[in-house]
Amino acid sequence: MTTLPPLPIPLTNASTVPQFGAALAGFACEVAGAHGVQVWVVQDAHLEVVAEEGRGLGLSDGTLAGRALSEGVLLEDGMLTALPFGCGVIEFVGARPDGMAALLTVSPLLTLALEGVQAREARRGHGRIAETVEGLVRRLGGSLELPQVLTVTAQSAALALGFSRAFVGLFDEVVEGVARTGEVYTYGFDESFTGGIGVGPLTFERLMNRGEAIRYERVRDAGTPFAASLAELGPEAAVLAPLSARGRPLGLLYVDSRSPGAGATEDDGRLVLALAEQASLAIDNARLYALETRKREAAEALREAGAALAGSLHLSDTLPRVLERAMTLFRADAAAVYEQQPDGRTLNIRSAVGLPSEYVLRVRAKVGSGVTGRAAERGEVVAARDLNTEHYGGGSRYTRQLLAQGKYPYKGVVGLPLVTRAGVFGVLTLYWEGVLPLDDDDQALLGVFAAQASLAIENARLYEEELRRERESAVLLNVGRLLGEDQGDETLAEAARLATLAMNGGRGLIALTDEYGVVVRCATYNLHPPRPEELASLLSQLGRGPRPLTRRACLPVAGSGLIVPLHGGEGDGRGVLGFLYADDPGTDPPSDRVLALARSVADQMALTLTRERLLAALEREEARYRQLAEGAHDLILSADVRGRITYANPAAVRLLQPLTGPLVGSPVLALPTPATQDVLRVAWMAAATSLAGGRAEIQVGPYRLEVRLSAVGAGEGVLLVARDLSELQTLAEEITRRGQALEAATSRQTELRTYLTLFTQAQEEERRRISRELHDDTAQVLTATTRRVARLARDLGGEQRDRADDILGDLNAAIESVRRFARNLRPSVLDDLGLLPALEWLASQAQTETRLEISGQERRLSPTAELTVFRLSQEALNNVDKHAQAHTAAIRVAFREDHVRVAVSDDGRGFTAEQAEAQAQAGHLGLLGLRERVELAGGELEVASTPGQGSTLTFVLPG
Repeated sequence: MTTLPPLPIPLTNASTVPQFGAALAGFACEVAGAHGVQVWVVQDAHLEVVAEEGRGLGLSDGTLAGRALSEGVLLEDGMLTALPFGCGVIEFVGARPDGMAALLTVSPLLTLALEGVQAREARRGHGRIAETVEGLVRRLGGSLELPQVLTVTAQSAALALGFSRAFVGLFDEVVEGVARTGEVYTYGFDESFTGGIGVGPLTFERLMNRGEAIRYERVRDAGTPFAASLAELGPEAAVLAPLSARGRPLGLLYVDSRSPGAGATEDDGRLVLALAEQASLAIDNARLYALETRKREAAEALREAGAALAGSLHLSDTLPRVLERAMTLFRADAAAVYEQQPDGRTLNIRSAVGLPSEYVLRVRAKVGSGVTGRAAERGEVVAARDLNTEHYGGGSRYTRQLLAQGKYPYKGVVGLPLVTRAGVFGVLTLYWEGVLPLDDDDQALLGVFAAQASLAIENARLYEEELRRERESAVLLNVGRLLGEDQGDETLAEAARLATLAMNGGRGLIALTDEYGVVVRCATYNLHPPRPEELASLLSQLGRGPRPLTRRACLPVAGSGLIVPLHGGEGDGRGVLGFLYADDPGTDPPSDRVLALARSVADQMALTLTRERLLAALEREEARYRQLAEGAHDLILSADVRGRITYANPAAVRLLQPLTGPLVGSPVLALPTPATQDVLRVAWMAAATSLAGGRAEIQVGPYRLEVRLSAVGAGEGVLLVARDLSELQTLAEEITRRGQALEAATSRQTELRTYLTLFTQAQEEERRRISRELHDDTAQVLTATTRRVARLARDLGGEQRDRADDILGDLNAAIESVRRFARNLRPSVLDDLGLLPALEWLASQAQTETRLEISGQERRLSPTAELTVFRLSQEALNNVDKHAQAHTAAIRVAFREDHVRVAVSDDGRGFTAEQAEAQAQAGHLGLLGLRERVELAGGELEVASTPGQGSTLTFVLPG
């Protein structure tokens, strides 16, 4: 840091602008370390050079100086630098940056000095006043020490007037035209006189607002209010002049004499006023210099404090440094950093210096109470000059007890909120045994320091958080890497070890479950494999996220633990893949940070496990889709964004490659004939820009292809699927031909069924006619013949009678045979009595013992239906007699509302479907005939048979 030397005496004592410029040029060239310097000053409304120093000034033409003066800021152009001050500019050639920074801080002093020189020039020739003012300037010698300036000013004023006493008082406060001075600097006073002096509104108006000097003579002004205000000082004559600079009242200059007969003339008033004007400039310069010096010292102290605080990135080191620097900067007797607790209502001491141990242990500040609590609540500096007299109260019960007992060890207390981007970290509280010794500037500095301390704390917390995240990220990466490379038992055990250590556990395990929620694999760390019932108990503890476990829910000998589920991804199709468990002998539950880490570790494990399973499934799907593409009859081509073919399936190779040559690498848009290339190009553009894709019909050689194009991924290419329309046309023609053939066959079948129906009806009619003729004609003739042979036998005798009896027996047998044959052709009982008597007769005529069972409301059916039921039952019983080898059979007739159900069953040997097929192929069409007759009648036939367990034929007919 460059230390600025005091302004040289020739600069402060200069009586002309050229003298001032020459002194300033040499001073500026030395401080800035420049090659050359020239000083510009506005004279007669023009900016002119008044002094030069050094070399290289030919680089300047005055342009940069004019810009700097008009804009009022420091400007640089190459090696030239222009520094404005007041109505002048210092132009440098090759100046050092640190030197420029130093001169920039005193530019206000240079402005005042130039204004003083110009004012002295304007008053030159005023005789006594000019000499007195010049004498004051010489005595001050450019001093920037305020006490010296004030003392010399008082002495110069007294000597110039020949008076015995004088003092200078600077205002401490100014309120609505009433002012009061603070410390007073005197000359000639015998007694100690340092207290404040009050200035009433009338005197303030004349001195400060009008800028007049006030003269007082006891003889002339006795009995006036002004004389009453000066009674304590007891002057014979006195002069008061205002001290002000830049329109702001600074204080007053007072000169008096206690010699009898002394007086104050108008010249004395002008002289004191001129001294006051010059002193005002010197006082303002000294105050500005003191303010700048204090700012530099504060800035340097804050810079050092910031550097010291930034030197540590660990909170345990940062907090003691904050306390140390705070006590040094603000001269505090004790300091403490309070940290806000997670509940947001209390503050505990995290680190302290100078506080009693009992105080540190017992104090718990409450947010909103006391100095510390209010600073945390408001987020701003809270100061108590004397906590015993100001009603801030105590932030904790212990503090309030000490205040009530008068035993609180501190008076001045300041609370500085420590606010980070994450919110309020806490409060830095400073303690003084006496009243608060800080002025307004110090309290402003408190806020800056609090910001620095907050930044250092935030950096430390961020650094520690980053370290923690790095450690956790390393665990997550290692777990992901391990499970991504291999998911064997050893790898799973290593992942369990890493996860358990990261979560501060003493032992742990990873359990994987199947789709039914049963543990199928378990890898442990520092733990014997749990029993199935223990794993089942842990499974019952699973929730949606990490859960702390009490001793009762943990595995044996554990004091506390946690469990977190491994949730499967959406593509995995499973809810929970397993769980992660860790425990510890201690009883303290896991912290929120550990639970958050457990969630991250579990998510990483689940993600890796799910990803590996999905990759395996993806490989299987890719193989399946490739197999589908390779075996597809359609032509499948894929092309990149440039239109080059990257894949062609075997069907495409077989059809197109003999015509076009190698497909892979060829432009897909060049495949069609020229007449259809434009159509394919339009479809290509549609596929590239639309989700619906594109369609086209193209010609490739002799083949007419229907093409569908669709985009693959996000601009990754196009998939082309084509179908040979010639094959489709041939297939369509074949389908049409076969449809026509099927229609003809159906029509023929319908005709055959109609013919069969008519044939059956004709057959039944023919049977009825034959039966009737056999019964009515043949049987009657045979009966008559029998009777004639019987009469003839009675007339014969001997051997001829025996022969006649034989013939009679043969005739009777023939009659019975004719009648039986007639009944079989068409039993008359069916026509005369109906279905049920006919079925009873049929059961009685069967070779197998047969019974008839009836259920439902009996009724007559249509003749056709009754005949069909009878014939079906007759054929079924004939099959039983011929093939079943049954002991018994049964006919069961069930009448329903709109149909009749007949079942013919036996307990014979039964048969299989293959045996029935073989019988049909051998020419035995009994079942086929039954089925056909049932379908002709609009019914349904069901055959149920098991070898060795008999058979049942069930047919349902409408009626």
